[in-house]
Amino acid sequence: MPERYLGKTLGKYRVEELIGSGGFAWVYRGYDPTLEIPVALKVLKPQFAGDTTFEDRFRKEASTAARLRHPNIVKIYEVGRDGDAVYFAMDFLPSGLANKLDTTPFLAEEFVIKVGIDVARALGFAHREGVIHRDIKVDNILFDVHGNAVVADFGIARAVSGYTQQTGTNMVVGTPQYFAPEQARAKPLDGRADIYSLGVSMYRSATGRLPFEGDDWYEIARAHVEDAPPSPRSITTSVSPAFERLILRCLAKHPDDRPATGEQLADELNEVLANPRAGGSLGTSGVFLSPTETPTVRERALGGKRPRKASRGRRAALAALRIIVVAAAALPIVARRNSPAASLLPPPTLPTQVFTAKIADTVLSGARPVPIDSVIAAIRRGDTSMIRRPITRLTIEAPEAASVTVNGVPVGNGAWSADTMKPGLHTVRATVTAPDGCESASQTRSIQVRSGATQRVQLPVRSCGTLSISLRGTPLPSGARYEIQGDGVRKEGPLPMTGVLVLPTGLYDLRVTADKPCQDYEQQEVQIAVERPVTRLISLICDGKDDAR
Repeated sequence: MPERYLGKTLGKYRVEELIGSGGFAWVYRGYDPTLEIPVALKVLKPQFAGDTTFEDRFRKEASTAARLRHPNIVKIYEVGRDGDAVYFAMDFLPSGLANKLDTTPFLAEEFVIKVGIDVARALGFAHREGVIHRDIKVDNILFDVHGNAVVADFGIARAVSGYTQQTGTNMVVGTPQYFAPEQARAKPLDGRADIYSLGVSMYRSATGRLPFEGDDWYEIARAHVEDAPPSPRSITTSVSPAFERLILRCLAKHPDDRPATGEQLADELNEVLANPRAGGSLGTSGVFLSPTETPTVRERALGGKRPRKASRGRRAALAALRIIVVAAAALPIVARRNSPAASLLPPPTLPTQVFTAKIADTVLSGARPVPIDSVIAAIRRGDTSMIRRPITRLTIEAPEAASVTVNGVPVGNGAWSADTMKPGLHTVRATVTAPDGCESASQTRSIQVRSGATQRVQLPVRSCGTLSISLRGTPLPSGARYEIQGDGVRKEGPLPMTGVLVLPTGLYDLRVTADKPCQDYEQQEVQIAVERPVTRLISLICDGKDDAR
């Protein structure tokens, strides 16, 4: 459970609050007593911390990322181990670009360009240092207290991807909506793949839409490889011609047709910012001039050859095998700050998960795990049903301490979201640790998920504490009863009690009554908390006698 570290220290860092949970790590707000600053602590979950292969790769990639010292890259202070905890400490940042897009359809062009400049500079620096991000997307673009864009999770996608390759899970880690064509085809990558993903992020921010959408993961990845994106100005007319041209250059199918470096892209974005209505050219790329150019795009993206006249399903299967994708990489680190700049930012979004192959097969497709040999055999038959998954979003809201399952499969702790759910009936459950008799500790819901829909389920589970009520006096008043209510809970019964009351945590109003001539006893705001039993010894006023309470 993530609470295991709360109140403890990891290295020199005091662990204060759980702020997020991803597929392979928990994220905490911590405190550095040496620098006297808050930090974010990303701690590997025990099942990964105990895996030497994963731990070694995680520490190596985190150490590489820690050497990236740039104002637009999240700063990593330390990579360490304390007992069984493998962690790294980094900047504790406000919310990010994804949060802004949750509150408005699209963002002002000037703002998007400034964010793009910050991210491009970060990428240019990292690429010169030999580090490719591999998972640039709006979720990994955060803001510091001054409103500058800061890129999170350098090296994490590479660590997870390398691990899955070593362990033979046949997965490419990343987010298909942001894949460069070469990434969708599982080809070797360089920094221009990050340029493409930044182009997708700017497209999404400026128009409110992703350039490519489809009925399943394959359709999206195929579109990145073969199709020309819709013109941003055809979606949002406020996008300037110059910015549109630059976004489309970033989305060129062939890496040679994109801005070559992050620095070059930052310079071109600055030019657009200075003169957004200017003319300009498409640089070396002419593939976005008209839809008639699309076949040329496909030929070039597929290595200079036209696609064979094979069935679409067969091509789909072959391509999809390369991208049996487990959802997007690591959790952005988000938190509120009481600064003027941070106060303008929306609250954090729910974290996304990194799914294991088992979860992907049981939760997302609603079936048992599928052996890879069976998938290959199906591909040879041209059967894509085993790997095609509709894009359907389900979001579960639950406390961070809650263990969440979908169709009986554990998917993590706290809030959880996936956009690869198979349409149909799914059973979701959240549970927290609680004493026996705690009715609020677990909730189960059956959800009918509709294709293409976004559905949100709230599971506000609560743990419980105990309350004991005793009466003072001899003889005891006759007809004595208690009544306690609050937070949607009401219980009553006779006194004296035969045991203790198990109540969900929260504030309650307590009332004790007895037969006349006794007066009622009332107490407001009785606090019920976990692991802190509450006892009340009560004296009622009877026959005009005022006993101490």
